[in-house]
Amino acid sequence: MSRRSLVLIEDDPGDTLLVTEMLLDVAPDVQLFPFTTLQRALDGWPDEADCVLLDLGLPDASGLTAVEKLRARVPDVPVVVLTGRIDDAAGPEALAAGAQDYLVKGQVDGPGLERSLRYAVERGRSLSDQRRLVAADLRAQENTRLQRGLLPSPLLDTDAVRVEPFYRPGRERALLGGDFYDVVQTASGVHLLIGDVSGHGPDEAALGVALRIAWRALVLAGLAPEQVLRGVEQVLFAERNNDEHFATVAMVTLDPALHTADVLLCGHPAPLMIRGSDVQELDVPPMAMLTMLPCDDPGRVRVDLGDDWALLLFTDGLVEGTTSPGSRERYGAAGVVAHLGRLLEDGHAREDLAPALLAEAERRHGGLLTDDVAVLLVGSAGWWR
Repeated sequence: MSRRSLVLIEDDPGDTLLVTEMLLDVAPDVQLFPFTTLQRALDGWPDEADCVLLDLGLPDASGLTAVEKLRARVPDVPVVVLTGRIDDAAGPEALAAGAQDYLVKGQVDGPGLERSLRYAVERGRSLSDQRRLVAADLRAQENTRLQRGLLPSPLLDTDAVRVEPFYRPGRERALLGGDFYDVVQTASGVHLLIGDVSGHGPDEAALGVALRIAWRALVLAGLAPEQVLRGVEQVLFAERNNDEHFATVAMVTLDPALHTADVLLCGHPAPLMIRGSDVQELDVPPMAMLTMLPCDDPGRVRVDLGDDWALLLFTDGLVEGTTSPGSRERYGAAGVVAHLGRLLEDGHAREDLAPALLAEAERRHGGLLTDDVAVLLVGSAGWWR
């Protein structure tokens, strides 16, 4: 045994003395915690216990009942049971109930006791590792499903527009965040969405999936952008699990000829307009975040696109870092605009612009950004060439 901590639950003083003496002979460094009843053991359970030696004839619990109660309270601690006779069926039954081994009183010596306890600990650790691996695999599968819902394939059927999405979770999360995006083409044009649910984790990710799917369904149904926005807000009210959750979104509708873009902002950073190497933040008055929209219809802002153009939509994780390590000044949209302009002047590969922007934001900040970052780069075919 590596950690050398044993709980002994035995009501017979003679058997307790015998176990103590055997351990002193073969494993003197084992720390023994003796109890005479199961309830006393559970009430005074030592956190450092590595293994349990359990008598199946206790005054307050006997046979499988003792094993089941113990496993329910300390499922990760391996159990070795003590039975009275070699032909007693309680030992094999205890194995089926989750015990690691069983020993017959009067038929075991010190080395046999120490070996049984050591093997029980190793088997228990192996089973615990297997359970953790299975749980991790299930979490990964669930995360993958949520990620697929948050970050879908664009529903786009034209060569006139190209979309390059990018997503990176915050440093504290391997997979999940609350950022989401979508691209859908209909007869009325190409519709873009990027959004951010407050908070982080599976609940927020699931809420983001619900909002994104609702948006796609409403757009495909042919509703006007203002109606889509109201519908998404209603889904947020219905699906959130507490009243503190809110979401920010940016919606852009490109007309079928790709000459203009209608922009709606709800508490979200404004998209960046890119023409050649010139980058400007769109001057779009933001409305309140979702859950706080005004009662009157929100107004769209129309932007002329020109010939070769691109739009960069992003979540606030990209701009909330600092300008330098230890500084309180935010990097902000101005920092992104300046660096994006330099990248374009230098001829940086356009499909790699989003990762390069994130790398610069993290360099300025002095480490990984804590928030999730989603970026949607959308441009005309001519701009990508």
